[in-house]
Amino acid sequence: MTFYKIKQIKQQVATHSMTAPIRGTLDVVLKQDGENSPSCVYNEMVALRLAHRLGIPVAMGVPSVGDGGIYFASLTVGGLSINLPNVGRRRMPGVAKRYPNAAAAIFVFDVWILNNDRENNLKANLTSAPTQIIAAIDHEQTLLGTKADPAASIVALSNMDFPTNHPLGNLLKISDVERWAVAVSELSDEAISDAVVLGYSVGGIHASTQNKLSDALIDRRDDIAELINQTIASC
Repeated sequence: MTFYKIKQIKQQVATHSMTAPIRGTLDVVLKQDGENSPSCVYNEMVALRLAHRLGIPVAMGVPSVGDGGIYFASLTVGGLSINLPNVGRRRMPGVAKRYPNAAAAIFVFDVWILNNDRENNLKANLTSAPTQIIAAIDHEQTLLGTKADPAASIVALSNMDFPTNHPLGNLLKISDVERWAVAVSELSDEAISDAVVLGYSVGGIHASTQNKLSDALIDRRDDIAELINQTIASC
């Protein structure tokens, strides 16, 4: 379970609903394409869509439009008076111990989408409070953002590059990792394509690039077991 921080509670909605709904706003982090991350919004959207197909615990977010253009609004994890700092490498053993299945899921997902940026991009409740909270965050440097530009990123993905020195790589039970590897391997071509090829452009990411990314991810799905082995060996 992941909880998200409420920013403001407003007035009750005028309705006859039995649930007595109230209008409110959630706290979000707005992300936008830039010179150093030309595919940020697309990467965040697609990483979330892929995660949903597998059941990976990734923080929710939505594409949004504002005066400055198109954003990805990533919901802020928290809001339960529990301290949730970004988890660095030193605290990853605690994540693997408390959330072994979720940690394995995130690790395998990172291998598939070529994420070398998991350290400090994970939220987890590691306090004595019993509430289970874990969510992967920030995926702008995955997929088409693994290298300096989308074209180079597709080359890296297609060449079967893998994350090195992943902060969870040597902390997990092989049985948990293997279970999630099977989940990736069983995704159909259609499921991957539907998540990646959106039918519209996002920023400068057009259909041709989206199709190339889909092809690369399908190839990586087929080699996921070997990619995992190489990633673990690098840790």
